Amino acid sequence: MRTDLSLSTHPRPALSDCGVSAFFQPQVSSFFQANDRARTEPVSPPLHRLETALVSVTAAHLCFLPWALGSMHRWSQLVSLVFALAGFALSLWPQIGSESKFSSTGRLWRFPVFWAGLALLLYVVVQGLNPSWSYRQNTDSWWLEPVPHLAWLPSGVQAPFARSSPWSALVIFASLWLLVCSVWIGFTRRRSYRLLFTVLVGNAFLLALLGVLQQLTDAKEIFWSYLPSNGSFIASFIYRNHAGPYLNLMVSLAAGLSFWHYQRAQRRHEQPGLAAVLAFLAVFVAIMVVFSYSRASIGVLLGFTFFILCSLVVRRYFVSSGKARSRKDLLLLVLVLGGLLSICVVSIRAEKVWQRFTQLSTEPASSIGIRSVARQASGDMLSDRWLFGWGAGCFRYGFPLYAQKYPSIYLSKSTNHLYWEHAHDDLLEFPIELGAVGLLPLVAILGYTVWQLVRLCFWRNNVAFFLVLACLLVACHAWVDFVFQNPAVLLTWSVLLVAAVRWIELDHPGSLRPVTRLPRPGRMSLVP
Repeated sequence: MRTDLSLSTHPRPALSDCGVSAFFQPQVSSFFQANDRARTEPVSPPLHRLETALVSVTAAHLCFLPWALGSMHRWSQLVSLVFALAGFALSLWPQIGSESKFSSTGRLWRFPVFWAGLALLLYVVVQGLNPSWSYRQNTDSWWLEPVPHLAWLPSGVQAPFARSSPWSALVIFASLWLLVCSVWIGFTRRRSYRLLFTVLVGNAFLLALLGVLQQLTDAKEIFWSYLPSNGSFIASFIYRNHAGPYLNLMVSLAAGLSFWHYQRAQRRHEQPGLAAVLAFLAVFVAIMVVFSYSRASIGVLLGFTFFILCSLVVRRYFVSSGKARSRKDLLLLVLVLGGLLSICVVSIRAEKVWQRFTQLSTEPASSIGIRSVARQASGDMLSDRWLFGWGAGCFRYGFPLYAQKYPSIYLSKSTNHLYWEHAHDDLLEFPIELGAVGLLPLVAILGYTVWQLVRLCFWRNNVAFFLVLACLLVACHAWVDFVFQNPAVLLTWSVLLVAAVRWIELDHPGSLRPVTRLPRPGRMSLVP
């Protein structure tokens, strides 16, 4: 009689029922999914070598600005102009083999900001060539002398370039114009913006680290070697109210980029390691904003965090259509932003930070009163030459003529004599210097940018929403301080606003690469 070796009639247990499989199944599943993605997702072509060079020059330019003491000196502004010229030349150089529909020059002619910016530069040139006042000085004082000029044309003040004049303002405006145009026409891929953003966030981390080391060592000099004119310096910025807005822009950039990397990792079923690193950098830079002791900057940071939290709630419960955002994603974002808000609130209770805020109630005259009086004098200055303005970079020369009516603004609480180089209100200083005619190109540029953002529904794109919100809050900060008189803040703010528009255009669903949706790890059966 034959012996049947199949003694059991029960079916063989599936591999997924074994204890060993329960341990190895997620790892094996992830391995198979990675191989499937490699076969189903096409590899993105590399950047053109000219675009790579443009990204490198632009990143070096924007990283140079804050480290060069905020680019508040003429030498650093001239270096910035050289960077801008190099980037503009690279953006116009024909890219052989590029898939773009239009050439670089074609995109430039179609860019309204190019023509509006060119009109502004020509306006400033006319102000410089047609001075109505001449700056004079001796060993003890300085004064203005009227000179013949054409009254029906914009005019300015004939003053040394190293001090401030329409020609020094022209260098800053030209750098800004060239930089914005080169980014708009030369950055044709979303990867270019992503690389630029990553470099800027890393640079901001180094700046914040420098600020922390200065705090720990109680440094009295920038870089422990340069004694600034203002004792309230932060990192490489001479003035705390310049460091705060710049770092706030970087916080929003790091947070938006972290959010984008997290969502991409979720789509690809990968670990969000880079998103976590960027979230850490955002929190670290935010802590430095708090310890800059800039009250307006801390308020902007708190406002940014609050608005982001509110927008998440609104999107989750009122705007979401179709498949709602997963609770896990929402919980993670709320925890990160909530942690950021908690750190801000706790840091504010630090002694020196708290003293800065208590001055608003204990010494309102020294904190707010003097600037309010200065704003009244600036208003008188604007009303006299509202059409053509006093000349770009010439506020400091005309302001004493009107400030003498308000002698209290020249005395501080320590009875020291104050000298006003700026109005501490950019929304008032720009009209004073440029006049209503000179503001027309600026209004056209901002109007075009806002129209593009609204047309593209920027609130639906997380990176663009973070950037636009931060730029809007920094603009509100400029209402109470001379934020945009710092080239590092002005140029970075402008580039991020333009980048928000381009990011949405390049992130359009029709331009996304096809990705095969695969089951999540742990849910794929290994049974044949």
